[in-house]
Amino acid sequence: MKHATRSCIVGLAWILGSCGQTQRKPVASHVCSPSVLEIAGNKIWVNKEGAGTGHLTVAFEAGFGNDSSVWAEIAPKIRAAGVQTFVYDRAGMGKSTIDTSAPYSIDNDVHILRAAWTSCGIDGPILMVGHSYGGGMSLVAASEDERIRGIVLLDAVVPKTYGSGELENNLAAMRAQYDDIRAKAPELAKVAIPWAEALPATVKRIDDVRLSPSLPIIDIVAERGQNSAASARVWRDAHIEFTANNPSREYILATGSSHKVMVDKPALVVEAILRMVDKLKVARTP
Repeated sequence: MKHATRSCIVGLAWILGSCGQTQRKPVASHVCSPSVLEIAGNKIWVNKEGAGTGHLTVAFEAGFGNDSSVWAEIAPKIRAAGVQTFVYDRAGMGKSTIDTSAPYSIDNDVHILRAAWTSCGIDGPILMVGHSYGGGMSLVAASEDERIRGIVLLDAVVPKTYGSGELENNLAAMRAQYDDIRAKAPELAKVAIPWAEALPATVKRIDDVRLSPSLPIIDIVAERGQNSAASARVWRDAHIEFTANNPSREYILATGSSHKVMVDKPALVVEAILRMVDKLKVARTP
C-alpha cells in the first residue's frame, strides 16, 4: 500500500503506518494522574502532572492517528520549568475507547477535551499545543473556551489549508484505502473511516472558526510536511495568511522538518512552548 500523502490530516495509509458550545457544569475533580474518565459514552485516559491548582497548564493535543505517547519527550521538559501538563488519548486512540454509535465530529472531540479538563479540575489558564488535526481542534476549542490563553501550533490545520482541491484529493486517496485499513487494523478503522468521512465538515468548521485577534499564537510550519510542491504551496500560503498582519501571531518555518515537528525538531518546539509560557506569565502579572 502506497502512502497517499504525508500531510496533516493525511491518508489512512500513513495513519496505519504510524501506528453549539456547551456550558461547563460543576463536576467532581478527579486526581487524573493518571485516570480513565467516562465522558459521553467514551472512556478517556488522561494524565495531569506538575504544578497544582491555579497554575498555568500546558495541554497537548496529538494529530489524528497518534496518542499521547508523541509528547513523551516534550512534556517532561515543560514540567521541569514549573508548569503543569495535561496529556490524554483522544477517543479511540491509545488507552481510550470510543462510542462508535455517535457520529464522528471535531465538535464532539472538542467537547470531550473540555469536559476532561473540567473533570480534572483545570480551571485555567491553559496553553494549548496542537499538532496537525489537534491544531485544528485547538483553534475550535479556543473559539469556545475562555480558559485557553495561548496556542502553539505544530504543522496544524488552519483555515484554508485544504483549499485548491486539496480536500477532494485527500478524500479520494483515503477512500481508496478503506478496505486495506479494515483488513489490517479493524479497531483503528472504526475511528479512522468515520473521521475521514467527517473531513469535509471538519475543514469547514476550521475554515469558519473565529478567534480573538489578541489571542497569542505561535504557528510552526514544517518545511517538508507535504508530499508535493503544489500541496506544500497551498499549505504554507494558508499559514502565512493566518498569521499575517496580526502582531499576536508568529509564523516559524521548521526547516528540514517532516510533518511530525515534535519528533524532528523537539528543541524548537520546547523553546516555542516555554517562550509562550513566559509571555502568558507576564500577561498575568498585575
